[in-house]
Amino acid sequence: MFSLETGSVIVIPIFLVSLWVVAKIFQSEERSAVKVLWTITIFILPALGCALWYFIGPRKESLHQEKLGFRQ
Repeated sequence: MFSLETGSVIVIPIFLVSLWVVAKIFQSEERSAVKVLWTITIFILPALGCALWYFIGPRKESLHQEKLGFRQ
């Protein structure tokens, strides 16, 4: 069975990563509604929400497009 120490080893890193992801969400250039939805997802399902944000969250495609010479 899990002891308090084992649970802390699992929960603390997930909590810290969740805080980092929420900070990155609010630093992004997305609309406010998108930021709020991602933040709610992170608070409800921290580990899964962080993984989802990493794989399907906002990307910085505009920077890549500017390097290729495309302007918005």
